[in-house]
Amino acid sequence: MLIIGACAALDESQRPSLEAIAARMPAEIAGFQRGETLQRPADVLTLDYATPNRAAVATVLVFGTGGRSVPADPASAELDREVSSAVMEVTEAPQGRTGRRLTERSRVTIADPGLRCAVMEGAFGRAPVTRHVCVGAAQGRMVKVQVTMATSRTPAADATAFAAETLRAVRGR
Repeated sequence: MLIIGACAALDESQRPSLEAIAARMPAEIAGFQRGETLQRPADVLTLDYATPNRAAVATVLVFGTGGRSVPADPASAELDREVSSAVMEVTEAPQGRTGRRLTERSRVTIADPGLRCAVMEGAFGRAPVTRHVCVGAAQGRMVKVQVTMATSRTPAADATAFAAETLRAVRGR
C-alpha cells in the first residue's frame, strides 16, 4: 500500500499545474481561436475556443478525478461512463429553458490520441445544432471537450480534429 501511495504522490508531483497547462495551450487549434481561460475552484481549468465567425464554439475542461485512476484506454468502461455523464449533463434541460433539446446519435472511439466521443443532434430554440462531447485523459487528469455548431451539410469546423489536437496540447505534445 505504501508503494502505491508513493507512486501516486510521485505522479501528482510530476504532472504540470493547471496554470502551466493554460499557458501552453495554443492560441489557435484546428481553426478555433482561444478566448477566455478560467481556473475554477476544485482543480478545474476551463478554456473557451471559437471559430473566427463563431459558427462553431468549444469549451475545454481539464479536471482532476478526486484520486481515481485515469484510464489510458479510450474504449475503457470508465471513460465511457465519463462520456455518459457528460451527455446526461447536456441533455437535461436547464430549469425554465425548454428551448434546448439534444439527443445522442452515436459514439465513437478515436484511438489516437485516445478519445471517446458522443455525437449529439438537436436544437437550441429553432436552430438545429450538432454537439460533439469528447473525453480523454492527460497527465493524471480528465479532459472534456464540447464543440457546438449549427447543423448543416457543410460543417463549420472539424469537431473531432479540434478535440484530438486539444488533448494533445493538454498533454504537451
